[in-house]
Amino acid sequence: MTDSRDAAGLDAVLEALSFERRAKDARAFEDLFLRFQRRFACETLTRHQGDPQAFDAGRFFAEWVEEERGLAGEERARAFEWLAVNCGFNASLADGTCVRPWAAPERHEVRRRAGDGGVSSKVKGVEAHRLVVATVEGRRILADAALPLPVLLPLDPPAQEIPTGMGSLSATVAPDGSVRVTCDGRGEVAELLRLFRALTANSLLPEEGSRTPPGASTRHENDEVFALRLLDDRVLFWSAGRMTILDAWSRLEYPLPASERAALEKLFALELEGVALPEETHETPPAPATLRVFHESPVSADEARRRVARDAPALSLVVGRETWVEESGAGSRITIEAALAPSLPPQGLTETVRKTLVFHLVSELFELSRG
Repeated sequence: MTDSRDAAGLDAVLEALSFERRAKDARAFEDLFLRFQRRFACETLTRHQGDPQAFDAGRFFAEWVEEERGLAGEERARAFEWLAVNCGFNASLADGTCVRPWAAPERHEVRRRAGDGGVSSKVKGVEAHRLVVATVEGRRILADAALPLPVLLPLDPPAQEIPTGMGSLSATVAPDGSVRVTCDGRGEVAELLRLFRALTANSLLPEEGSRTPPGASTRHENDEVFALRLLDDRVLFWSAGRMTILDAWSRLEYPLPASERAALEKLFALELEGVALPEETHETPPAPATLRVFHESPVSADEARRRVARDAPALSLVVGRETWVEESGAGSRITIEAALAPSLPPQGLTETVRKTLVFHLVSELFELSRG
């Protein structure tokens, strides 16, 4: 239950979210989640991540009403849990691991293996993770405000093929209650989340005292400065002077120094006046702009490699390209990486130009895949 101070703070937050209290059903919970995700910027430019164990959600919301600031990581999960519980929903934090495809510097996707009907367990960039699981109208719902995910994922029954800007999301629930969430996008199935089964204090063995897998990092310890924005058809991510735009088919990366304050404000809908942005020091020149497109093809890898030798059509802004072919079951996964002209403006390609280039490059992939 909230005290009078928290109740007043809750009312102010709900008013800022334009959320009206009503029946505690699934539609109301989804509305609350989506409003939270849209309104609370996921970034550490205006507010660094702290120790989540010391995070006071009520105090954060009271301060946020006066001056909006970013919220990320486990603190973001704790904030949404506080909001949901104080709106009368049955919600609690759950432990797991995650992989953030926009932040991984190298390919981390989990390969689908022929004949096993699933995905392998080899994953790079694994982090300890906390998220919210709610029970609404007798059904469990996964509400990941921390990754963040752009949609709720029902667990009873498990969600299957929910389209998002990063790809189609699916959940698998094991008999012991653990959950695996995968994303089908960019020509491959990628594991995004693993939600551990709920354990009681009596069932937790001494050697299980830490639920964090070996090598998994804790994000608040990384002290990474970043900005993330989820849109209906793509994901925007900035960190360490590099911009990434990810969608279900492609990944665009280009240098964007922190000194380009106006570009960051426009891309992430932020107000950065008076905010001290990180200074970047590059011992080597930043990597040039690239656009990669991916496709899982029914054509065998050998046949796809033979077809790659064909001449590719010239495209505006593309100054070079490489094509890779990997085996993927009986077929192949084909990647085209296009090097872009160095004269791009700080804000990068316009969305119309980006989509046009993606369309033409994906058309090339389809041509390589024709029977």
